[in-house]
Amino acid sequence: MSTVIYLANQQIQIVTGNSNGKKININQSYILDAPEGSIINGIVMDADSFIGFLRETWASLRLPSKDVVVVINSTKFVGKNIEMPLLKDSKTLEFIEREFTDINKADSYCYGYIPLSAEGKTKRIYAENIPTDFIKDYMDIFAEAGIKIKALYSGESSIINFVAQTAGRKYGTFILEIADRMMITTLLFVNGAFYYFNSTRCFHEQESEEYAQDMARSASQIIQFMQAHQIEYPLETIILAGVNPLNIYTYSEAILQQGIQAPVQVFADENIQSNVDIQNSLHAIGGLINTGKHQNFLTLYHTSKKKDDEKGGSKAGIFIIVGAVAIMLIALATALTAKALKKHELKEAEEANQAMATQVTWYDLVVAENDFIGAQYNSIVGLDENIYTYPVCNTDIRNLIKKCAGKYAEVKFESFNADSGVVSFTATSKTVDEINLFIAELNKQDIFSSVDYSGYSINEGTDNWDIHVNCTLAESAGR
Repeated sequence: MSTVIYLANQQIQIVTGNSNGKKININQSYILDAPEGSIINGIVMDADSFIGFLRETWASLRLPSKDVVVVINSTKFVGKNIEMPLLKDSKTLEFIEREFTDINKADSYCYGYIPLSAEGKTKRIYAENIPTDFIKDYMDIFAEAGIKIKALYSGESSIINFVAQTAGRKYGTFILEIADRMMITTLLFVNGAFYYFNSTRCFHEQESEEYAQDMARSASQIIQFMQAHQIEYPLETIILAGVNPLNIYTYSEAILQQGIQAPVQVFADENIQSNVDIQNSLHAIGGLINTGKHQNFLTLYHTSKKKDDEKGGSKAGIFIIVGAVAIMLIALATALTAKALKKHELKEAEEANQAMATQVTWYDLVVAENDFIGAQYNSIVGLDENIYTYPVCNTDIRNLIKKCAGKYAEVKFESFNADSGVVSFTATSKTVDEINLFIAELNKQDIFSSVDYSGYSINEGTDNWDIHVNCTLAESAGR
């Protein structure tokens, strides 16, 4: 039997149970509050207070101090969907590391992944990275609390894997929303595989009508996302977790008011055996499912540390070799000096040749200077050509964006990043139904290399809808 603790913010989830790959057995489930301010966004802010909380919890609940799994939901984990060729494990990790080249390489990182789907010679995975120092901090915290952890999972990959093993076995294209006190977590599966993950902060009281409206808006944003990405698979159902089944009518009505016709149901799975309510513990239950060594960041941490130690040993060997070479060079220099003293009689002949050598040297300098000037000219020509490949956000570009907005939205330009080509602007619409038409018009334009649309939200000050979209110009756009 394993004990899983899920950490994100003040509300802590703990479950005990086991999984054999098909069935999940839950023995106990606890929802606790950590000391205020001790953990925020999965980051322990007050280690002493949090360690004391762990000790008291394990003692009062009589939880085993071994075989413990830690699931952490934090923005410190950076994840992305990756489509890649079928490769061996070592080559897969090298491929993933190259996909995260935009991360600051001054820090050391662990890389992990879970499989999503495979077709032909390609596969889709969900890959994540995390600073090794983050893992080390949690290892030290639990060790000081007297708790030995056997696995450490990311909250995102853990819940993705859990949904794939439960609702994903019954439905192909569906939305699952998980409600808790502070966050609404939304997952989209398309044609039997994970596609999109979103987490939204919620400030209303859980099970209130306002909370139901927030759940409905979150589902509506996913529908807009599907339309913007031209996902043609029909939505089979919307599954709600973490809600009271007696209030399902309230949630269904709120979702229907958003114009969504898909049936709404409360999460349930016949393969989960439990005598306790699991609705508020899905994130922790996900930690009972083990998909292998590439999801366990504790194992990945030890592997990464071993490689770093081996690199350190290799560097020490290099230093020894370099030292030996230096000693040999000193001995060689001494021998050459002695040889030069014995050949002093050749000095006069060398002085006679020096004049000729000076002229040859002058000629070489002139040739080198000519080559340098020619290289500078070629560099200037190349620089001019490279500059022309950078896009510019001129009047023509702005007018085209306004034309796309048309009667669907109002656009106000804010900035343009010449390095990345991103045009930042605010867009608002009075009618939510016309947002998708605006995004579709932007996607038709060949001057954009990408249109990054992440949904919309109501602006309570103006009663208009704020559209969250950035456009990246294509090469030489506006030239």
